[in-house]
Amino acid sequence: MNDFFFYIEIVAAVLGFIYVTLEVLQKRLMWVMNFFTAICFVAVYVHQGLYAMMSLQFYYIVLSVVSFIQWGRSAKSGIAVKGDKSMGYSVGDEDKDVVLLIRKMSPKVAILSLIAATAVFFALGYVFKIFTDNPRPYLDSLIATLSMLATYWLSKKYIEQWYVWVVCNVIGIFLYFTLRMYPTAILYIIYLIMCGYGIYHWRKKGITI
Repeated sequence: MNDFFFYIEIVAAVLGFIYVTLEVLQKRLMWVMNFFTAICFVAVYVHQGLYAMMSLQFYYIVLSVVSFIQWGRSAKSGIAVKGDKSMGYSVGDEDKDVVLLIRKMSPKVAILSLIAATAVFFALGYVFKIFTDNPRPYLDSLIATLSMLATYWLSKKYIEQWYVWVVCNVIGIFLYFTLRMYPTAILYIIYLIMCGYGIYHWRKKGITI
Protein backbone atom coordinates (compact mmCIF):
# COMPACT_ATOMS: atom_id res chain seq x y z
CA MET A 1 0.00 0.00 0.00
CA ASN A 2 2.88 2.37 0.79
CA ASP A 3 4.30 1.71 -2.68
CA PHE A 4 0.94 2.66 -4.19
CA PHE A 5 0.93 6.06 -2.48
CA PHE A 6 4.58 6.58 -3.42
CA TYR A 7 3.72 6.10 -7.09
CA ILE A 8 0.74 8.42 -6.76
CA GLU A 9 3.08 11.00 -5.23
CA ILE A 10 5.42 10.66 -8.23
CA VAL A 11 2.52 11.16 -10.66
CA ALA A 12 1.38 14.21 -8.68
CA ALA A 13 4.90 15.64 -8.77
CA VAL A 14 5.16 15.22 -12.54
CA LEU A 15 1.77 16.86 -13.09
CA GLY A 16 2.78 19.63 -10.70
CA PHE A 17 5.91 20.31 -12.73
CA ILE A 18 3.83 20.62 -15.92
CA TYR A 19 1.43 22.90 -14.09
CA VAL A 20 4.06 25.36 -12.85
CA THR A 21 5.68 25.47 -16.32
CA LEU A 22 2.35 26.47 -17.83
CA GLU A 23 1.83 28.93 -14.95
CA VAL A 24 4.99 30.83 -15.87
CA LEU A 25 3.72 31.13 -19.45
CA GLN A 26 0.17 32.05 -18.36
CA LYS A 27 -1.33 29.22 -20.39
CA ARG A 28 -4.96 28.41 -19.70
CA LEU A 29 -4.15 24.68 -19.74
CA MET A 30 -2.38 25.19 -16.40
CA TRP A 31 -5.73 25.00 -14.64
CA VAL A 32 -6.39 21.54 -16.12
CA MET A 33 -3.02 20.34 -14.84
CA ASN A 34 -3.70 21.91 -11.45
CA PHE A 35 -7.03 20.07 -11.28
CA PHE A 36 -5.48 16.62 -11.79
CA THR A 37 -2.47 17.42 -9.61
CA ALA A 38 -4.82 18.27 -6.77
CA ILE A 39 -6.77 15.03 -7.16
CA CYS A 40 -3.56 13.01 -6.83
CA PHE A 41 -2.34 14.98 -3.84
CA VAL A 42 -5.60 14.43 -1.96
CA ALA A 43 -4.65 10.75 -1.63
CA VAL A 44 -1.01 11.54 -0.82
CA TYR A 45 -1.77 14.03 1.95
CA VAL A 46 -4.46 11.89 3.54
CA HIS A 47 -1.96 9.05 3.71
CA GLN A 48 0.61 11.33 5.38
CA GLY A 49 -1.89 12.89 7.80
CA LEU A 50 -1.33 16.39 6.39
CA TYR A 51 -4.97 17.41 6.54
CA ALA A 52 -4.51 21.10 5.89
CA MET A 53 -2.77 20.38 2.59
CA MET A 54 -5.38 17.73 1.85
CA SER A 55 -8.12 20.32 2.36
CA LEU A 56 -6.22 22.75 0.17
CA GLN A 57 -6.50 20.36 -2.76
CA PHE A 58 -10.29 20.74 -2.78
CA TYR A 59 -9.79 24.50 -2.94
CA TYR A 60 -7.46 23.93 -5.89
CA ILE A 61 -10.01 21.71 -7.61
CA VAL A 62 -12.77 24.32 -7.34
CA LEU A 63 -10.48 27.25 -8.21
CA SER A 64 -9.10 25.39 -11.22
CA VAL A 65 -12.57 24.91 -12.68
CA VAL A 66 -13.61 28.51 -11.96
CA SER A 67 -10.35 30.02 -13.25
CA PHE A 68 -10.39 27.87 -16.39
CA ILE A 69 -13.86 29.21 -17.18
CA GLN A 70 -12.95 32.81 -16.30
CA TRP A 71 -9.80 32.79 -18.41
CA GLY A 72 -11.84 31.41 -21.31
CA ARG A 73 -14.38 34.21 -20.96
CA SER A 74 -11.58 36.79 -20.88
CA ALA A 75 -10.23 35.40 -24.14
CA LYS A 76 -13.63 35.56 -25.82
CA SER A 77 -14.17 39.15 -24.67
CA GLY A 78 -10.73 40.21 -25.88
CA ILE A 79 -9.41 40.91 -22.37
CA ALA A 80 -6.24 38.99 -22.88
CA VAL A 81 -2.53 39.14 -23.43
CA LYS A 82 -1.11 40.31 -26.72
CA GLY A 83 0.88 37.54 -28.24
CA ASP A 84 -0.60 34.78 -26.05
CA LYS A 85 -2.76 32.65 -28.34
CA SER A 86 -4.05 30.59 -25.43
CA MET A 87 -5.71 33.76 -24.09
CA GLY A 88 -7.44 34.46 -27.39
CA TYR A 89 -5.43 37.38 -28.75
CA SER A 90 -5.01 37.66 -32.47
CA VAL A 91 -1.35 37.85 -33.33
CA GLY A 92 -0.22 39.44 -36.53
CA ASP A 93 2.78 38.23 -38.48
CA GLU A 94 4.65 41.35 -37.43
CA ASP A 95 4.11 40.77 -33.69
CA LYS A 96 5.16 37.34 -32.46
CA ASP A 97 6.48 38.31 -29.03
CA VAL A 98 4.66 36.94 -26.01
CA VAL A 99 3.42 39.65 -23.66
CA LEU A 100 1.80 38.79 -20.34
CA LEU A 101 -1.03 40.61 -18.63
CA ILE A 102 -0.30 41.64 -15.03
CA ARG A 103 -2.86 43.36 -12.85
CA LYS A 104 -1.81 45.94 -10.27
CA MET A 105 -2.67 44.97 -6.71
CA SER A 106 -4.27 47.68 -4.62
CA PRO A 107 -3.21 48.22 -0.97
CA LYS A 108 -6.75 47.29 0.10
CA VAL A 109 -6.56 43.90 -1.62
CA ALA A 110 -3.13 43.23 -0.14
CA ILE A 111 -4.14 44.12 3.42
CA LEU A 112 -7.45 42.24 3.37
CA SER A 113 -5.80 39.19 1.79
CA LEU A 114 -3.06 39.08 4.42
CA ILE A 115 -5.52 39.53 7.30
CA ALA A 116 -7.70 36.72 5.97
CA ALA A 117 -4.67 34.47 5.42
CA THR A 118 -3.42 35.05 8.98
CA ALA A 119 -6.81 34.18 10.44
CA VAL A 120 -7.05 31.02 8.33
CA PHE A 121 -3.54 29.94 9.35
CA PHE A 122 -4.19 30.15 13.09
CA ALA A 123 -7.62 28.54 12.77
CA LEU A 124 -6.35 25.60 10.72
CA GLY A 125 -3.28 25.10 12.90
CA TYR A 126 -5.35 25.00 16.07
CA VAL A 127 -7.99 22.66 14.66
CA PHE A 128 -5.51 20.17 13.21
CA LYS A 129 -3.37 20.21 16.34
CA ILE A 130 -6.27 19.52 18.69
CA PHE A 131 -8.47 17.22 16.65
CA THR A 132 -6.17 15.23 14.35
CA ASP A 133 -2.99 13.20 14.32
CA ASN A 134 -1.31 15.68 11.97
CA PRO A 135 2.48 15.37 12.53
CA ARG A 136 3.18 19.05 11.71
CA PRO A 137 -0.12 20.93 12.18
CA TYR A 138 1.18 24.49 12.04
CA LEU A 139 3.70 23.96 9.23
CA ASP A 140 1.04 22.07 7.31
CA SER A 141 -1.44 24.90 7.89
CA LEU A 142 1.10 27.60 7.00
CA ILE A 143 1.93 25.99 3.65
CA ALA A 144 -1.76 25.47 2.91
CA THR A 145 -2.62 29.07 3.79
CA LEU A 146 0.22 30.57 1.75
CA SER A 147 -0.73 28.33 -1.16
CA MET A 148 -4.34 29.51 -1.03
CA LEU A 149 -3.22 33.13 -0.94
CA ALA A 150 -0.75 32.71 -3.80
CA THR A 151 -3.22 30.76 -5.94
CA TYR A 152 -5.90 33.39 -5.43
CA TRP A 153 -3.46 36.12 -6.42
CA LEU A 154 -2.42 34.03 -9.42
CA SER A 155 -6.05 33.78 -10.55
CA LYS A 156 -6.11 37.60 -10.52
CA LYS A 157 -2.70 37.76 -12.27
CA TYR A 158 -0.91 39.68 -9.52
CA ILE A 159 2.87 39.35 -9.80
CA GLU A 160 3.11 39.37 -6.00
CA GLN A 161 1.92 35.76 -6.02
CA TRP A 162 5.43 34.66 -6.98
CA TYR A 163 6.95 36.08 -3.78
CA VAL A 164 4.39 34.27 -1.66
CA TRP A 165 5.26 31.06 -3.51
CA VAL A 166 8.95 31.56 -2.72
CA VAL A 167 8.24 31.58 1.03
CA CYS A 168 5.76 28.72 0.71
CA ASN A 169 8.17 26.55 -1.26
CA VAL A 170 11.07 27.04 1.15
CA ILE A 171 8.88 25.94 4.05
CA GLY A 172 7.51 23.06 1.99
CA ILE A 173 10.97 21.75 1.10
CA PHE A 174 11.86 21.58 4.78
CA LEU A 175 8.58 19.90 5.76
CA TYR A 176 8.54 17.26 3.05
CA PHE A 177 12.16 16.28 3.52
CA THR A 178 11.60 15.82 7.27
CA LEU A 179 8.60 13.60 6.47
CA ARG A 180 10.59 11.70 3.81
CA MET A 181 8.15 12.74 1.09
CA TYR A 182 11.01 12.98 -1.38
CA PRO A 183 9.10 13.32 -4.70
CA THR A 184 7.06 16.17 -3.23
CA ALA A 185 10.18 17.78 -1.74
CA ILE A 186 11.89 17.63 -5.15
CA LEU A 187 8.77 19.11 -6.75
CA TYR A 188 8.93 22.02 -4.31
CA ILE A 189 12.59 22.58 -5.15
CA ILE A 190 11.55 22.79 -8.81
CA TYR A 191 8.71 25.13 -7.80
CA LEU A 192 11.24 27.37 -6.04
CA ILE A 193 13.49 27.52 -9.10
CA MET A 194 10.51 28.23 -11.34
CA CYS A 195 9.49 31.07 -9.04
CA GLY A 196 12.74 32.84 -9.87
CA TYR A 197 12.16 32.35 -13.57
CA GLY A 198 8.49 33.32 -13.19
CA ILE A 199 9.38 36.64 -11.57
CA TYR A 200 11.93 37.36 -14.32
CA HIS A 201 9.60 36.27 -17.12
CA TRP A 202 6.58 38.23 -15.86
CA ARG A 203 8.63 41.37 -15.29
CA LYS A 204 10.28 41.15 -18.70
CA LYS A 205 7.20 40.28 -20.75
CA GLY A 206 4.45 41.73 -18.57
CA ILE A 207 2.17 44.68 -19.17
CA THR A 208 0.60 46.08 -15.98
CA ILE A 209 -2.99 47.26 -16.20
